[in-house]
Parts: sequence; C-alpha cells; structure tokens
Amino acid sequence: MAKPPVQTLESPISADSTRQAGGSDPQRFDVREAWYPVFYLADLPRDRPLSFTLLGEDLAIWWDAQAQCWRAFQDSCPHRLAPLSEGRINEAGLLECPYHGWSFTGSGQCDRIPQQPEGTQAQTAKRACAKTFPTAIAQGLLFIYAGNPENAAETPIPLVDPLEDMPEGWVVLNTFRDLPYDALTLLENVIDSSHIPYTHHQSVGNRANAGPVELEIISAGKGGFQGFWQEGPRRGTLGSQHTRFVAPI
Repeated sequence: MAKPPVQTLESPISADSTRQAGGSDPQRFDVREAWYPVFYLADLPRDRPLSFTLLGEDLAIWWDAQAQCWRAFQDSCPHRLAPLSEGRINEAGLLECPYHGWSFTGSGQCDRIPQQPEGTQAQTAKRACAKTFPTAIAQGLLFIYAGNPENAAETPIPLVDPLEDMPEGWVVLNTFRDLPYDALTLLENVIDSSHIPYTHHQSVGNRANAGPVELEIISAGKGGFQGFWQEGPRRGTLGSQHTRFVAPI
C-alpha cells in the first residue's frame, strides 16, 4: 500500500532511511535528533502563523502558499528578536515580522526590509535569515525535526504501523488534551500499567485486578524496548499484551 504523502523543507524523506532516531551515539538518545508530531493538519489555519514550543524552543509555524507546504521557523526575527508567530502572512505569501515588516521566504531568506535605503541589499546578508526547521506531513499530522537539518531526510518518521498497513480499518480521534504536567510525567504515567486498577477504578480499572506486571523484555536499546506481558491487564480477561516503547515519544 502506498505511503501517505510526506514533505520536508528541502527534500523528501528516503523510503529506505537507515539513520536511527536519536543521533549517532549508540549509548545515548539525543532527543533533538528525531521527528515530533506537533499539530493535526485539520487544526492548522493557512491564513496566519501559529506558535508552538518544541523541546523548550519557541517556533512559528505557517503555510507557504508558494511552495504548498508547512514551514517551521524559530519564533524570533533575526532583526530585533520579535516573535514571528505574532506577525502575518502578507500579500506576497511571505512571513512578515510584526515589528518592522521584515519578510521571509519559506527557506528563511529575508526578502525585503522596508526601512533600508534604495539600492542597498541588506536583506541578502546571512545574518538576516530566519532559522528554519525541517517539516513533514504524514498520517494527518505535521512533524518537525528538532536537530541537525541535514539528518532529517535520513531519519524515519515515527508512524503508527497498523495505520500504514490498513488505514481504512481504524478510527483515529484527533483530540489534544492540555494537561498541567510535563512530558516526562505523562510518559511515566502511560508506561506504568500497574496504576490503572487504582487510579481508574470503576472506569477502565478495578482495584480487584491489581497484581504483578511480569513484562518479559524481548529487545531493548537506546531507541526503546519491546516486551510481552503473558497475563495481560484485568487478570488476563483481556488476553496477553505486547508493549512497544519508541523513544523519545
């Protein structure tokens, strides 16, 4: 079955990507060297930029009508550091800073500086460029690569395999949930299946079902692990459970 459409800022991701997410160090997962889903495409407006914070870095996300793709810039104009996400997509289809009107193409190149004298070319200077991040779309999501842009095309996007194999066989709920705690707390909560009988008693859990979680680790590495729980949840009434954790999400 054909893969969903994928696009990046510079070039398409290779179908036989071999670079493992997390960088080249075999012992350490570099959280920046990975693709991250940031928005459902259905929630993204094309007439204005949006802000998003990824790994502590503020981004401006906007639709480049000229190239027909989504762009992600550092949310800071190289001129006076004003947030580009508070600017606009102007009549020429460029991202325009709200402070002095500097405008940028999808590649981050400064295209115009309204205040410069006629005949000067300050917009061509390298330091006038906006910092960009590779983007891709897949499975109805916008992904951003947080690390070295040169590694983006070789790093696989963390897709949901069953959706790739049989997209018409699944119902996907495109729901975001704003929670007052950080990603590490959420991750620890999701992996810890032993809390369900108590925390979710009388909903999806039951205190009477609390017991050992004897997960057999099938494989493990810096990119995550795979395990098998023979008994599975609810004292085996739901059958066995396979667990796969893919770092960093």
